[in-house]
Amino acid sequence: MNILPSSLYDAVFGGALPEQEAIIDSSGSWTYPQLAELIDDVAARLYARGVRPHHVVGIQLGNGSDFAIAFHAIAKLGAVVTPLGAHITADDRAAQLRAADATMLLTATDLAQLRAPRGGLAAPVVQINPEQLVCLPFSSGTTGSPKAVMLPHRALSANIQQFGQVLPLSSGETCLSVLPYSHIYGLTALLNVPLALRARIMAQDFERESFLTAHERHHVALTFIAPPLATLLARDPLVDTVDFSALHTVVSGAAPLNVATAKVAEQRIGARIIQGFGLTEASPVTHLAWQPGTSLGSIGHPLPGTEISVRDPKTGTPVTEGEMWVRGPQIMKGYLGDPLATSAALVDGWLRTGDLVRVLADGSVEVVDRLKDVIKSHGFQVSPVKLEQLLLSNPHVVDAAVVRGYGTNGEERPEAFVVLGSPISDDELIEWFGAQVAPYERIRSIRQVREIPRSASGKILRRLLTS
Repeated sequence: MNILPSSLYDAVFGGALPEQEAIIDSSGSWTYPQLAELIDDVAARLYARGVRPHHVVGIQLGNGSDFAIAFHAIAKLGAVVTPLGAHITADDRAAQLRAADATMLLTATDLAQLRAPRGGLAAPVVQINPEQLVCLPFSSGTTGSPKAVMLPHRALSANIQQFGQVLPLSSGETCLSVLPYSHIYGLTALLNVPLALRARIMAQDFERESFLTAHERHHVALTFIAPPLATLLARDPLVDTVDFSALHTVVSGAAPLNVATAKVAEQRIGARIIQGFGLTEASPVTHLAWQPGTSLGSIGHPLPGTEISVRDPKTGTPVTEGEMWVRGPQIMKGYLGDPLATSAALVDGWLRTGDLVRVLADGSVEVVDRLKDVIKSHGFQVSPVKLEQLLLSNPHVVDAAVVRGYGTNGEERPEAFVVLGSPISDDELIEWFGAQVAPYERIRSIRQVREIPRSASGKILRRLLTS
């Protein structure tokens, strides 16, 4: 595939803009030409307020037209966006803005003023080098502190072209977007790629009933989810009352998908569920199971223009099961202000993902676990993901997380946290679980909790469970 380097705005809005709906949210709907005009309005007003190329602007907005307009207005000025989650604490917000060296923060109140017609203000025209930074998202921080990831126009525009070539979504079809745009998965997969494909985006923040019923009200053809929503589709009684006949594809990302749960969900909604894979440092998508016949447990094949290499994590030599390294035009420039972390992650043009994988016979890839999460129990490597998926197959368990614990002799062992949907004692669950795994995989302790802490994209925040 020939990836054309371009500005992010050109990758999304370049070419003809059809007179059809681009995005629908709780406040209205906008066609592609209307959206482009609003982007120019906001860009002109931001320029008048002093925003210039390379300035960093924070945006803290929910899913909807405000986010799309603000993000692309800033990008069109040659400035840099650092997106903030809508529900982060004031302290975390201040810390991210400081770390990104942001000069301004835009909220919904600001956008209400900026979206007014620009009147005599001219829409600025800025020449943009594809290697200029356009986005400073922060890594998930599942096992350590989040880091600011430097993504240039080249990386985001390349990923839009790569993912857009294989995503089963056509112009005019409706996709549902409930995962947050403030996360790189939401930004690229749920917002920018559907816009570049001239699809119709139904944008909303997640709420159980509105998420399910939106499929019928808006004739949704494709939905993006994280694994907890697959559990919802498999178990929620409301699913049986909704007409999913327009839906043909569900794309799951951000965390491993439980295959048994996904199969039940497929049967209930009558649509194919496929997995994708990515990481913030890759803009983020590197894989998608778009090819027919790909195993449901697989993340699929590398996107066009993406290379992978499976390496021994200690020696860097090629192996059949090991750490996945990826290379392609969507890879980051590095971590802001952290050359040591950058040199550890980027090796001779390859990005070390930190994920343990195996390549299947058809060339697709299966994720085993995060290398940092693997537990060494009695000399054996134990995958928390494998144990979590087994726990989720128990009808009493709604959600689960497995973390590294320690016995009295200091040896590592798996420990579990579960959210129950119906009563079962810890001893009963431990006995049920132990009968299905090897002795070194047995869970010695289970804690019942109200919820499993997750990032905005759905990844388990294990550091919060082990702290």
